[in-house]
Amino acid sequence: MGYFLGIDGGGTYTAAAVSDENGKILCRVKGKTINFYSVGMEKARENLSEVVAKIEEALGQVRFAGAFVGCSALDGAADPALTNALCGGIIKAEGIAMDSDVYVALFSSNINVSRCAVICGTGSMAVGLDRCGKTFVKGGWGHIIGDGGSGYSIAVNALSEAVCLYDENKLDAPLVKCAGRFFNTRDLREIIDTVYSEKTTKDVIAGFAALVSEECEKGDECSRKIIFSECEKLLRTVKAILREMQDCELVLLYGGVFSNNTFFRNCFTEKISAEYPHIVTEVLTVPPEEGALKIAREMYGKTS
Repeated sequence: MGYFLGIDGGGTYTAAAVSDENGKILCRVKGKTINFYSVGMEKARENLSEVVAKIEEALGQVRFAGAFVGCSALDGAADPALTNALCGGIIKAEGIAMDSDVYVALFSSNINVSRCAVICGTGSMAVGLDRCGKTFVKGGWGHIIGDGGSGYSIAVNALSEAVCLYDENKLDAPLVKCAGRFFNTRDLREIIDTVYSEKTTKDVIAGFAALVSEECEKGDECSRKIIFSECEKLLRTVKAILREMQDCELVLLYGGVFSNNTFFRNCFTEKISAEYPHIVTEVLTVPPEEGALKIAREMYGKTS
């Protein structure tokens, strides 16, 4: 029996699933991020090793017929050298390939239409696939110069507003209080050491977005303005891909921001529906790692 491995390596955590050649899921495991731009290649390999160790704990020593890895550090197909740099000596498989984590989401659902997948988690990115199999990529520029709408971008802009409010002595402002709770400090100036510490990775900063979302849902105007602005940034990215695709029928949404912020999700879907009434917008219900599994079986074994 052939075993196949599918991995969704997001900006915060990694999810993996193993199936047989017929698509039956044999085990699922989770681990830390394998985004090598975020944590470095050495740490990414360490985290991937831990994921594989959990699989082996569940299934024993396994050599896969094929493996496909979706990784948030990528915006397209990885070459063999990069694939080996991350997976070599860790994933034992007859064949291994890698692409972006958004790409694998496109194959999670058994829907064969022209479609676009949009991730909005720690980072943000959109990938489209038309009827001819051509892919379109927008966004995914990373937390320094892009990732509009992402948890990291929301968090950084909210923290920027919070420190401005602090400097204005508006200490009771919801964002100031939230920042204090998140960083466990009474005086907001104490967060400087934490924010600029080498140990504080971008996924840690992005975690603050959840509190901003809570205040947005409660009606805090500052939080709402930030969420709305970030939503507009992501919309620009997605509209750019839709203009090029022209025949897109479905937009799939996934990631923590879409899942945890109703205001953001509703704002995004309403604007897409208003400008593209023929396009269906829905939250992805099938885990992206299953998309990676599907690709692995199609590339290296019998299709399910």
